[in-house]
Formats: sequence, C-alpha cells, structure tokens
Amino acid sequence: MLLSVLTALPVSLHGALVCAKAGKPAAEIVIPEKADPTVKLAADELQLWIEKISGAKLAIVTAENPAKAQIVLDPASKNYPADKAKFQDNDGFSVREKSGKVYLNAGRSKGVLNGVFQLLYRNSDIIWARPDETFGTIFTPDPNLTLTQTDFIDIPAFILRGWQMGRRNAAANNIWQVRNRSNWIAMDVNDPLKKVYGCWLEYGGGHNIVSVYIPEKKYFKTHPEFYPLKNGKRLVPHEHKALVQLCFTNPELVKAFISEVDARIKANPQYDTYRIMIEDQRNLCECPECMKPIRLPDGKTVDPKDPAFRSTQFFMMLNRIAHYVKEKYPDKRILTFAYIFTVIPPPACPVESNIDISFCPISKNSKYPITAKENEKTLDRFSRWSKLTKNITWREYYGLCGDFPRPIDVIAFADWQYVNKHGSIRTYSEMRADADAPGQITRSWDVNSMYFWMLAQGCWNPHRDVKALRKEFLTRVYGKAADDVAEYYRLIEEQWFKIPGRSIWNDVANTNWKTHVIETGIVPKCRAALDHAAEKVDKPNGKKMLAALRKNFEAYLDLARNKRVTAIKTASVPEFDPDFKSGDWTKAPVAEQFNWNTSLKRHPDKTELRLLYDEKNLYAGIKCDVPDVAKMLYRKPVKGEKVFPWGEGFEIYLNADGGKTVQVVTDPSGNRFSNVPKSKWIAQVKITDKGWSALVTIPWKAVAADPAKAKELKGMFIRQFMRGKREGEAPWRAAILFSGKRKKLSDFCKVELK
Repeated sequence: MLLSVLTALPVSLHGALVCAKAGKPAAEIVIPEKADPTVKLAADELQLWIEKISGAKLAIVTAENPAKAQIVLDPASKNYPADKAKFQDNDGFSVREKSGKVYLNAGRSKGVLNGVFQLLYRNSDIIWARPDETFGTIFTPDPNLTLTQTDFIDIPAFILRGWQMGRRNAAANNIWQVRNRSNWIAMDVNDPLKKVYGCWLEYGGGHNIVSVYIPEKKYFKTHPEFYPLKNGKRLVPHEHKALVQLCFTNPELVKAFISEVDARIKANPQYDTYRIMIEDQRNLCECPECMKPIRLPDGKTVDPKDPAFRSTQFFMMLNRIAHYVKEKYPDKRILTFAYIFTVIPPPACPVESNIDISFCPISKNSKYPITAKENEKTLDRFSRWSKLTKNITWREYYGLCGDFPRPIDVIAFADWQYVNKHGSIRTYSEMRADADAPGQITRSWDVNSMYFWMLAQGCWNPHRDVKALRKEFLTRVYGKAADDVAEYYRLIEEQWFKIPGRSIWNDVANTNWKTHVIETGIVPKCRAALDHAAEKVDKPNGKKMLAALRKNFEAYLDLARNKRVTAIKTASVPEFDPDFKSGDWTKAPVAEQFNWNTSLKRHPDKTELRLLYDEKNLYAGIKCDVPDVAKMLYRKPVKGEKVFPWGEGFEIYLNADGGKTVQVVTDPSGNRFSNVPKSKWIAQVKITDKGWSALVTIPWKAVAADPAKAKELKGMFIRQFMRGKREGEAPWRAAILFSGKRKKLSDFCKVELK
C-alpha cells in the first residue's frame, strides 16, 4: 500500500521537480482557465524552452492535480501572501516549491512572465545572449531536466526598465528584451504585443511636440506664429534637420496643444502616460514675447541670459497642459525630456505633480560614473532635478556604441546604484539593434553582446558583482573558452580606463581601436586570447558568437592598416569621363569602401572615388550609382556656395598640415558649397543612366599644400544620399570612405601622392 502511494505522488524529491525523463514529459504547466495573454505567453515560453532543452513538450492545463508534478503560473493566486505583499508596485516574483508543485507568484502577469525566464535561467545553463535568432540563445541539451532551484524571490530595483533599439529586426530584439525582463520597449504606439509583453504603456514616441502634436501640415499655413521666429522669419519645420521647437509663450498655441493632448487621451485611453517631448535641436523662438524676462508668480524674474531661461519658459507652458490633464484625467501622467535646453532645472518654476522627467545625460563622459569629477555638471543637474521632483527616469545612452567593445557595464551599474539610491526607480536607455539587413548601421552586438546582456541584468539589480555576472555570461556562452575570451576583454578594458579622454554615445569605433588596441601594442595578446578560445569553445552557437567577435577584431585591424587612398600624378589636365575609363583615370586606384557612417557596413549603392593630381590641382573623380535614376533626390540648381546640397551629394574634406580643413561639396545639379569661397575650385557633373558622376578640381592653393614637397595629406570623402524625403530636409544618411565621424580630423584617411 505504501509503495502505491509513493508512486502516485508527483516526482519531486528534496525540493526538486523533474520536468523531463529521457526526453519525455514528467510534469505539466498550470495556468488559470481565463488566463490573460501575458500569462499565456509565460506558459508558451516555459513550454518552448523546456522542450528545446529536454525534448519534452509539457502540457499546458488549467487545473491543479495533486497526483502530478506541476509548475503553477497564476498571478491571482492567494498562496504565499508574504511574498505577494512585496509585489504591490513592481513586476517582481517568487518561486516556491510545495507538495510536488512549483508555484510562480507575482502581483501582476508581467511578474509571472519575468519569473518564467529566471526559473529557466537558474535551473539550466540557458542564456539569451543576444537577439540574433540563428545563434543568440545558447544552452546544453538535458533530456532529464530537473528544477532544483525552486525557493527564491526577486524584486527589481527599477520598476521601469528597458531599451530603445529601433525598428530593424524589431521582433527578435523585442523578444530578447522580454526574455531578459525588460518592461519598457520602444514599440509602435498601437502594437498589441506591448500589452502581451506586459510593457509600460506610453503614448507619443520620442521627440514629438511638432511631429505629433502641432504638425506643420495642420497648423503652419493658418498659424505660422506657433513656430519659432528667427531673423524676422517663421521657421518652416521640414526645412530643418530634426524640425524646430515652438513659440512656447503663444497663448493660442497652448490652447491648441491642450486640445491635441485631450483628443489623443480620448482616442487612446489605454495608456498610462502621454509623452510630450521637445524636438531634437535648438531652433528656439526669438519673437519679442519669447525674449522677454519671465515674470514668475512670486514677482521674481528670469532673465533671457539666465541658463534656466528656456527651460523655465518650456515648463511654464507644459505646466498649463499638465494642470488641464490632472483636472480632467487624474489617473494619467505626462512624461517630458530634461534634454538640451530643458536639462537645466527651472528652480523658480515648480513642476506639476503629474509630470515625469526623463533626464537625459547626453553630454556625460561614459568613461566615468556620474559621481566622478569629470561628470560634475551632470551630477549637479541631476541633483537639482531631484530636489524639484522624485518622478525622474534615468534615460541613458549606454547601448549606443559602435563596433568596439566598450566596457560600459561597470559605469552603468555604478550610475544605477547612485540614482536609485537618490530616488529614481525608472530607467531606460538607447541600444543598438542586433540586425544584419540593408540599412543596418552597426554590428556592435558582435563585440558588445556581453556588455549589452550585462546592462539588461543591471537595470533589474545594479548591486550584483560585475565580475561574477560577466563570468556567468562568458561561461554559458563560451564554456571552456570563457577565461580566454575574458582575457581578450580584460586587455582592451585595461587600456580603455587607463587612457584619458571622453566617451559618449557617438564614439567612433575605428578611432577607439586605433587608440586603445593598435597604438597600445596589445594586438598580439588580444589575437592570442581569441585563438586560444577558438581551440576550446564547444557549443555550436558559442562558436558562432566567437567567430563574430574574431571577425570584428580582424576587420578593424585591416581597416587601420589600409585606411588610405592614392592620388596618381598626371601629365595633363584630365578630361571628365563619367565612367573614368579613359586617359590617366585608368591608372588611378579605385576607392569604393564607402561605409555607413562609423560602421564597417557597406553602403548598398556603389560609390567609386579616383584621385589624380598635377602641380596645380587635385582632381577627384566621383561615380555614384543609384537604384532608380528617375527617383533620385537632389537639390535643384541654386546660385552661390551658401546652400548645402540636399539629398544626393558628395563632400570632400582635405587637411595638409593639421591646420585649417578645406571642405567642398557638390551634387548632381552642380551646386557647390565650400568653406573656401574665394578659391576657384570646379565641379563638373553629369547624370547618367546608372546615377551621377562628378569631376571636382581643387587648387593646391586652397589646401595650402605643395605637392612637390608633401607626399601625403589627410582627407575624408563622403557620399550623401536620401530616400523618400522631401526637398528642404537635410541629408539623413552618409556613407564615408573607410567609415568615421564626419569632419573629425582623427578619422581622416591618408591621401598618398604617387
């Protein structure tokens, strides 16, 4: 009789629950009969990964059965009330085991979803290392998967956590965030998955006061006074990169803005927060009313020269909008940026209680934490904002780094500890998308997967030990090769923190490789560490992760060795042959490695550059292909050299001795823009059946160089282009020969005179 009782009990001994035996199911997953989509997703994910790890597909049922081993997912359960009391305002969870069942407890469905991934993580060696769907998830198969870690509680330090990763490969990037317990994801406003994923619901996107609330198409013709006045003219939004701000003192604008906000809340009542964010630039109004000293209710004034003047002006307008929302929709909140001119707190202007501040430390030096002397200005602004309101979101740029392994996790953990201690319980950051498709800007994930994964864990709990957590990543991804890969990162990180300087969101990868790896002489040691790792790594996906890491390393070393273009001496002035297949053009080497901005991703439209020179001039032969010539966008002919090309164009920078840099720009219309207007440089252009070509002639006098003495100079060559935009907008993409940051002298390539 005793034997029959024991065999009827669930297979769960000593706090362990057997999920699979020899690849066959040994347990079930229980969800409520009327489970919401988030709990259903939690069950599906648990079922999916248990099957992938063990081969056993567990059934999903809606009732507990005393005779079976079960994993119970029910946020409405009244079990473990002491745990439940700790989940009132967060998406934390606990895992408890009793009588052959594992109970996953939470205060909300998102907590259950978070708990599923942590249950899997703690009871196997699975890691969602990067979003890449082909090799980003790594685990060891286990046909006898058993849950042994079944008694823990986990509560996040930040109740809002997440990443703004863009639209490229969005599905994979978003689910990676979910599996690493993010609850703020920059998805489309009405994407139904936002609710399924348990995300915070915010309406409005990013910079939006013009693009969303006061759009040019609706208001400019009838109310140009809503937009900034500058030099006696109202600024037309689409004529300016990143649009413009608004005339914040205009009372009719405030009425229109309130009406627009009210309409959006009525049409989208499901959102908790409505974002009202300044545009991403400084095109501020200079009308007489906007330039008056601001008189405050207490009689004090804020002078236009006061650093807080523009911030005060904006928040006085926003307060009126927020007050209206608070009166009519007391459960709704407004989120706004502390950024550019609003990053300075308006000390004399109280902020309405329903306004949340998204504090953006864009100028912060990411080589140092917020408490370092190098970031005292950022710390001062954050501290002053903290005195005005406790509703501060720490909005960072940690994940915006190029194809260089930037050890940002150390800094982020320290920052998060500080801001969390001082009242911030919300945080999110921009992060590169993990994508390999046309339009991709970077392969940052190839080298930064560890750091990005660390960031995802750190915003849940920034008090974890960085070295120990990194070791978890490296061991799960690279197995026996973990120490070798750790050594590779250690070598670079040591130089990163040793060498002084600044690091911000738009660091240039090739400059970092040159400064921290090549010039420090650690290349052989780095390569040796990666070679040793390649001999040991055993997991298939770990091998692919390592291959991507090694490929990136060698690609940038190759770029550093070959970042040069050669100009061939010609005996006569070359003719303009749009195909450059005649005369001395046939002797000129073709430079065609035009990459998206600072990455190694090649521009999809072929671009060729050839250089010739004689005693008087440097000649640049340029050939730009486009997919459809009929749809090629470029500026119509204009007079003078003051108007920068719009759409298609080609930009050349030359520097002979580290002094003044010469800039010349032309486009398919033959328009010219230059910082040397008195020079007699020439641009000959022709539109062809494949695109357009140009011959640019630049006198050596303009460059202040003598080809008889100088054997080389520095240059930067940039193909500009646009797809599907309107005339008047600035070029929105650039392809730079060998990549680099536009105009940055240290990123110029060598121009050899042969």
